Amino acid sequence: MMEGDGWRCLWDAKAILGESTVWDARDGCIYWVDIEAPAVHWYALETGRKQSWSTPAWVSALAPRASGGFIASSADGLVHLDPARQLYKPILHPIPDPGKARLNDGVTDRKGRYWTGSCDTAQWDDSTTADDKESSLKDFDVRSTGELYRLDADGSVSTQERGIVTANGPAFSPDGRTAYVNDSMPLVTWAYDLDDNGELSNRRDFLNFTPEDGYPDGMAVDVEGCIWMAFYESWKLRRFAPDATLLEERQLPVMRGLRPAFGGANHDRLFLVTGSQGYSDARFAQEPLAGGLFEILSPPVAGLPTIPFAG
Repeated sequence: MMEGDGWRCLWDAKAILGESTVWDARDGCIYWVDIEAPAVHWYALETGRKQSWSTPAWVSALAPRASGGFIASSADGLVHLDPARQLYKPILHPIPDPGKARLNDGVTDRKGRYWTGSCDTAQWDDSTTADDKESSLKDFDVRSTGELYRLDADGSVSTQERGIVTANGPAFSPDGRTAYVNDSMPLVTWAYDLDDNGELSNRRDFLNFTPEDGYPDGMAVDVEGCIWMAFYESWKLRRFAPDATLLEERQLPVMRGLRPAFGGANHDRLFLVTGSQGYSDARFAQEPLAGGLFEILSPPVAGLPTIPFAG
């Protein structure tokens, strides 16, 4: 285990495209996925035990499910999965044309509904090289074919937003009344009002970034309602107040932060998964811990508990 100024590397996993860091109080583990491997990984906080499952198709996000296992976003749409049992069971596919978009990040809100967004993949196929994928992440001319979906406990799915390039998040305020969504490619974070029925309204720009800031990716919210945001191509993890003021900036030993999450028995530990897509040996020599699972030390406040998917 390696440590630096304000961070600790728990697992030097060399993940290609790490995503969906989530705490599961049922077994005391931090779960996360590597979309490109594809695999689900989990790390036991008490013992440091590392476990992995090579999934039958890629999984981009997962959240604990109240009835057991996880709800997840995958190549087959929404699925039920249980890594310990190696269970992978497709439910439905919410994307109208899976040839033009794929599911990406996903989380539960404060009422146990599962939200997942999609991103444009028309320029990616099995013949796309790692270098081409790298360059496409900076291409602002890709089509806005992504959407944002809400899966309710009864199994119904609704489309809550359209015209997204790369959906990441969302994240939700402690009272569950505000939703935050990143569209990474246009470098914007939106805020919405969220009603009791799970309907979004009043979209407004919450934050806007430049390429020099990095591409806003995954988010986690703490008990003060502040948003911890990872940035692809940035070397930074940032904390923003509910009024969008930048409160804190953590320097990372890797460039590609992808998804933070609070965990631990008191939700007072902060974790971050990272990526290394397209890295050469020379790049790894510069960033030897790229693709690792990190703990960000001494966050000023605790985070919110993970709410299991109610379905």
